[in-house]
Amino acid sequence: MTGYAGLCDHHLMGSVSEDQPARVLSPVLCVDLDGTLIRGNVLLECVFVLLKTRPVALFQLPFWLLSGRASFKRRVAAGIHFNPSRLAYRQPVLDLLHQEKANGRRIALVTAADRKLGEAISSYLGLFDEVYASDGKVNLKGAHKAEFLTRHFAQTGFEYVGDSSADLEVWRNASGAYVVGTQARANQASAVTNLKDAILEPRASFHTSFRIWINALRGHHWSKNLLLFLPLALSHNLSVEPLIRTLIGFALFSLCASGLYILNDLIDLHSDREHPWKKERPFAAGEISIPAGLLASFILLASAFCLGYLLSAKFDLALVGYATLTTFYVLYFKKIALLDVFVLSSFYSFRILAGSLISATPLSQWFLAFSMFFFLSLAMAKRYSELLHASDLVTAGNSGRGYRMGDRELLLSLGIGSSFSAVVIFSVYVHSQDVLLLYSSPEVLLLLCPIVLYWLSRTWLMAHRGVLNEDPITLAIRDPVSYGVAIAAALVIAASMIRINW
Repeated sequence: MTGYAGLCDHHLMGSVSEDQPARVLSPVLCVDLDGTLIRGNVLLECVFVLLKTRPVALFQLPFWLLSGRASFKRRVAAGIHFNPSRLAYRQPVLDLLHQEKANGRRIALVTAADRKLGEAISSYLGLFDEVYASDGKVNLKGAHKAEFLTRHFAQTGFEYVGDSSADLEVWRNASGAYVVGTQARANQASAVTNLKDAILEPRASFHTSFRIWINALRGHHWSKNLLLFLPLALSHNLSVEPLIRTLIGFALFSLCASGLYILNDLIDLHSDREHPWKKERPFAAGEISIPAGLLASFILLASAFCLGYLLSAKFDLALVGYATLTTFYVLYFKKIALLDVFVLSSFYSFRILAGSLISATPLSQWFLAFSMFFFLSLAMAKRYSELLHASDLVTAGNSGRGYRMGDRELLLSLGIGSSFSAVVIFSVYVHSQDVLLLYSSPEVLLLLCPIVLYWLSRTWLMAHRGVLNEDPITLAIRDPVSYGVAIAAALVIAASMIRINW
């Protein structure tokens, strides 16, 4: 630690207001950032912001780490445009700071994050008299933070607001502790200093934790993976072995998709927090930590790929292709207007292709053409709805998409046109030789045209009215009208399998 004292004053001091009450000898209230003032870790969030704007930085990060944590934080902070308003602040901590500020308390933000980030947060909140942070050379955490605060506030003393085990050394040197987190952490702090107050996080019940994780895994989106069964259903193949293989494929595809959903939510963390409904997602709301999300994503993807290879090499190749396309979509394609909806619609086709591969069921070219336009219409409806609800983000250029407000009408026209194209292709398919081999009265299938067109038109009506707040397929799972449409379609298909003498 030789020479550390000289470094602290010169490098770590971010900003000190000129009118601060320097002669007040009451203990300075020092506040930690990660896990205390905000839910989560600002460095990890900035890493994902960096990857979203510069994906190639993924290959630079390991080399940056070799130069030390403080230098790593400085490089990450320098590589992004940081917006402090997009952090998930803890309201009880903000309430405490507002109260102490009103009482004339001297407050300092003391964080291991880079100084650039600390000063931006201080300027945004307007609550801190001083900012101390890592400077690219010294990582202001744990013992380093404890030594600096003990020496720097030797005359006044300090009280410390923290949350982690790394803060125990700081609390040991503080005249009082404010603990954010669990009762166990509060007990640890009270054993080394005077416990002033504890802002405890309520322990989530098993039911609540399960619900949060299912939400993070997008369990309601697993319904889209039922498309894997479509090749079997269309071929009228009810053999046990293909059904079992497809059922296993459904589970593996759900694992893969959930792992990718987590990565997508982590990359879109900051933009989701400004979205009308996406801000409620578990990672955006700070209900699940980034490390926990990364671990879950790795386990899900590794399990899906390894088990998928054991089940079928071709199916596993489809999984890898889906994951690769999804990754490029998240990092690149979703920012390109129109290309994003074409790629988004292809995700549905990937599911159908995966179902065909795992059950060894050939796909009709007619069906592939129909599904392309059908799902393209749904993808455009989803994007249209997002632009309608996030108009402020679109206008400000913060939507993460390549659209402008005037593009909604174009999406509306293209989406409705795709709906009619899908129905026209289906009507031609009814007269093909493929249908004659499967249905006794194929002409009855023409009744599906108005049924499908009604459902698509209703979906677009909901999008136009601003009530389509999610993926149309997942919405259909909870929509009574969609169930009615499905029953009507099933009756038509059943009738087409019976010989009718006209």
